[in-house]
Amino acid sequence: MSLGFIILLLAFLLNAYSIWAGTTGIKFNSKSLLRYTRKTTYGQFVLVTFSVALLLYALLSRDFTYRYVAEYSDRHLPLLYTISALYAGQAGSLLFWAWLLTIFNSMFVFFTRKKESELQPYVITIVNVVAFFFLSLVIYSSNPFEKLSHPLPDGYGLNPLLQNPEMIFHPPMLFLGFVGFTIPFAFALAALMKGDLSSKWINESRNWSLFAWIALTIGNLLGAQWAYVELGWGGYWAWDPVENASLLPWLTGTAFIHSIMAQRSLKMMKAWNVSLAIVTFLLTILGTFITRSGIISSVHAFGKSNMGTLFLIFMGLIFIVSLSLIIRRRSSLKPEEKISSFLSREFSFLLNNFILVILTVTVLWGTLYPAITELFIGKQITLGQEFFNKISIPFGIALFLLLAICPLLFWRLTKKELVFKRTVISFSLTIIFIATVYFLGVKHINSLIVLGIAFLAVIVIISDFLQSSVTRKKNNQLSLVKSLTEELSVNTRKYAAYVIHLGVVMIFIAIVGTTAYKVEKQVTLKKGEATTLGKYTLVYTKMGEHYELTKDVFFAEIDIYQNEKKIGTLTPERFLYKSGIGERQVTTEVDLRSNLIEDLYVSLASYQSDESATFVLMLNPLQNWLWIGGIVMTIGVIIIFIDVSRKKNKKSTTPSKK
Repeated sequence: MSLGFIILLLAFLLNAYSIWAGTTGIKFNSKSLLRYTRKTTYGQFVLVTFSVALLLYALLSRDFTYRYVAEYSDRHLPLLYTISALYAGQAGSLLFWAWLLTIFNSMFVFFTRKKESELQPYVITIVNVVAFFFLSLVIYSSNPFEKLSHPLPDGYGLNPLLQNPEMIFHPPMLFLGFVGFTIPFAFALAALMKGDLSSKWINESRNWSLFAWIALTIGNLLGAQWAYVELGWGGYWAWDPVENASLLPWLTGTAFIHSIMAQRSLKMMKAWNVSLAIVTFLLTILGTFITRSGIISSVHAFGKSNMGTLFLIFMGLIFIVSLSLIIRRRSSLKPEEKISSFLSREFSFLLNNFILVILTVTVLWGTLYPAITELFIGKQITLGQEFFNKISIPFGIALFLLLAICPLLFWRLTKKELVFKRTVISFSLTIIFIATVYFLGVKHINSLIVLGIAFLAVIVIISDFLQSSVTRKKNNQLSLVKSLTEELSVNTRKYAAYVIHLGVVMIFIAIVGTTAYKVEKQVTLKKGEATTLGKYTLVYTKMGEHYELTKDVFFAEIDIYQNEKKIGTLTPERFLYKSGIGERQVTTEVDLRSNLIEDLYVSLASYQSDESATFVLMLNPLQNWLWIGGIVMTIGVIIIFIDVSRKKNKKSTTPSKK
């Protein structure tokens, strides 16, 4: 029995004790037991961190006596990919998940150590229960410290598709998002158990929710970027089951992030918030189940395992407990205020929730459909992109419109006269903009709608900022510059949310460009031959190869001309990987000429002995705005956290009045 496994067993036992101490301490209101619960949470973190360090050391030292090390690394694997092998396999990723749970729980204990809250012991204990499940999987079903009976001289190597910079960061960001939503789930369950369905649990968990949401957002975008550059097909989202598995909790998490504002402001949507927190967590577990059960085929999924049943049991127990508590507390979940007008911000949030839930149910149905058909007719039938697009496009546009008009609305009731006053200029300018782009050649109806809404969203944000600043100037007798800066300072969180919305606008614009105006062709050329793509002329000039330590590289050189002037050279490649023991695998390495207007995308599909080659050529308009949008959204969230920290520090340094 290895040291790493012994330490995991100790962490598991300490976790079990912590759960006992927490539940008993809550039941008998024992402060000493609750203190032990907090201390043992730190202890779990230390032990699981030690076990992670031991697995990482085994990977870095190429200790092929361990099955996991042999299956996911080899002697020539570069350092960063050797580190990323820690979570590349099933056993390692589950250990990584359990480790993150102990980190989050320890951080929660640390950050709340000076606060008195009746919900804290419940939250700590619930997170410990989730950690218990994952530690159980690692110990009893998928042990990363399992030894081989006969050590191997070298490993099988890491899957070549995972040897990409995005895959160093994509899985950890997804895990941070998935695990992060455990905290708001624990708060929701704690509120139900305690019977306190006020906004207290919302206030204490909303920053955790926002962090989990942006982590999941970044993780999804990094995955899209990996698919774009690594798989060689020129797209970034294919409605793959594992892609959908990370999209589903993002959809409900987005609904939750917006819905909690209604409860904080008007004490409504209580049932929505509790349900969304629980469903989002369940969807993170479902996503893990999809990738690890083998019930659905995917380029991203792990192999088949016997863990599917355990995940189903765990999800079933959570669902039963949560539903029982919701039914028991149904009277406390009634809103204290009702929606009084369609022209109100809370109604727009309610509509936002409905659309996101419909999208979630539809994507979930389409994702699980192959497993359902296999269960009933014995074979998997996959629903393609057409099915998902039929639902996602109209509902996506509806969500985008809500994003654009929401800043125009107030809580409770927005007078029609005020709505007209606030919208007449914005809508007039939007109509002029749509007419202009139409006459400039944009005829695609969905594109016109999305571009019009994007323009409206930007205009509404600008006009809201200017109107608020002018009002502040008049009321406080300030200069214009002073009123602008003061408005940003006082309402930082509001304008940070607008920054996030601007990031979403950029992503929608990128989606329009890369779907409606994408140009693609596949062509076979001999050396010296040319082809055209849009405004570019591409000349195939050279085929070559060279050999590296871990792979053979075959490449082609293509000169790019515009208006008969050479503007660059692209070098698409194909890699033939060679590992210590495993089979040789071929991957495609695309090359890009990228700017803010478009991507010129070249992929080497195949090559022949006469040095002729087949290329996949694409023009992807506005592609970079997808990645820029993600960066802008992240900046918006960072601004919110900085503002929260600033106000917290200001509050702590302000002397209390007696």
